[in-house]
Amino acid sequence: MENNYVTLKDIVDFFKKVFTFGLSKWKLLLITGFFGGIIGFGYAYFQKPIYKAQFSFLLNENDGSPALNISSLASLAGIGIGGSGNVNDDKLMFISFSRNLLGKTLLQSADINGKKTSLANHYIETYELLNSFKSDTSLKDFVGFQNTEINKLTYKENKVLDILVSKIVESKQLLIESKKKTGIVSQSSGIVIMEFSSINENLSLHFINQLYENISVYYTNKTISKQLRTFNIIKNRADSIKNILYSLENYGAQEIDKNLRLVRMQGKVNLERTKRDIEMLSLMYAEVIKNQEIAKFSLDNQTPFFQIVDSPTLPLFKKKMSKLSTAIFGSVLLSFLVFVSSFLKNFYSPKNNIA
Repeated sequence: MENNYVTLKDIVDFFKKVFTFGLSKWKLLLITGFFGGIIGFGYAYFQKPIYKAQFSFLLNENDGSPALNISSLASLAGIGIGGSGNVNDDKLMFISFSRNLLGKTLLQSADINGKKTSLANHYIETYELLNSFKSDTSLKDFVGFQNTEINKLTYKENKVLDILVSKIVESKQLLIESKKKTGIVSQSSGIVIMEFSSINENLSLHFINQLYENISVYYTNKTISKQLRTFNIIKNRADSIKNILYSLENYGAQEIDKNLRLVRMQGKVNLERTKRDIEMLSLMYAEVIKNQEIAKFSLDNQTPFFQIVDSPTLPLFKKKMSKLSTAIFGSVLLSFLVFVSSFLKNFYSPKNNIA
């Protein structure tokens, strides 16, 4: 009966054959190792270094504390004041990696190596992407971005922008991390670290700086949009009442001048009505001004505060492959592949079946 089990002796015999075969091919392995080392060294030598720009900032948002008991005052005025008290990591990450923010950053101009154009054009030139666009018939005539506003891009520019954004995100050139507080419950510390890497030192520097500016402005505007709208409504109302009040006060002064040293009942009635309207408007104006101050406090209280911790400066951190390590890796890899190929060809051929 045929034994289909693999014994320890079979395993030992197999490794003996492998070792013996390796010794018999030492010259071949030495030569292939030498050429593998040369290939690895050459690859590392001609490989362009990666420049990493790191930007860290502190984001403070409203903690929801009832400072100055402002919430009770706001409720009387009909204004809601709220705040989660935590930095919304998901919202920040989504905004940072959005096409809108990355596209806006790429379309802003920068002077790199004496050439001032959009970061998108610098990116295309740095990575020599124009030739790759020619494979797409709709982009064969594309030479670069002409428009600097994302809502004014042409069909070709929109298509290329999508390619650039996908390349940045999928190749992980842009990394964003929000630090967490230590403890049982994971909470955001408010510290955010952004990194952008490219083979162009100035491109990395300009991109990360511009991205921070766009994130801080966009995030702030979207966070306080509701409070800003409330404040503007109340302010417009206050300005309207103020204009009417000043107009009535001027009218009252004119009536007094007309009726000076004269006794006219119509003039007295007009003056009394004007005084009554002025008193009423004065009370309304005072109340609206109070509400305006509450709305202003709410707006200031809800406005996120961005504070730079560290910003990148030249020279940037440069990451380049080690020539020695790459040479050793290339030598070992090529020798291993040649050995395995030769071993399989020799021992698993019909004439030399090791089974």
